[in-house]
Amino acid sequence: MFKIPIMGSLIHKTTIEVFCRVFYTLYSGSAESIEPIRIAAEASGNAYFENQIKTVAIPMMIKKGTGISESFEACGVFTDTAINRFHSGEETGTIKNTALQLANYYESETVFRLKNVIELIQVVIAMVIMIVMIGLTLVSAETATISPKSSFS
Repeated sequence: MFKIPIMGSLIHKTTIEVFCRVFYTLYSGSAESIEPIRIAAEASGNAYFENQIKTVAIPMMIKKGTGISESFEACGVFTDTAINRFHSGEETGTIKNTALQLANYYESETVFRLKNVIELIQVVIAMVIMIVMIGLTLVSAETATISPKSSFS
């Protein structure tokens, strides 16, 4: 679903935004970060996203002891921007604030792109209406110039 042109990117970024908001709300900053990640993945509303986090990222964190950014990178559902931000947040101890900043960033990015998509759709619809009107005008003009044969000859 993330591969769909234009809409896939919007859906992907919205999914990350929801994940980050829920994670920000639930994360306490303690060493126990698995449960907030699991709940945030479930709240994301995307089955593929949730599955990748639950089957790749969380097991890596539990079995191998990897950090959040490394586990998120391995699951393949986060953008490079998100992974880099989580990595810097992990290093500086501000992962909770990083999640909020990411959520705000992706929200503004999604709103901006959605406005552009809506404007593009409006232009396309206006062009289709214009073409139909031109076609109808040409057909009606052609019909008006055709005169019936006179039967009085």
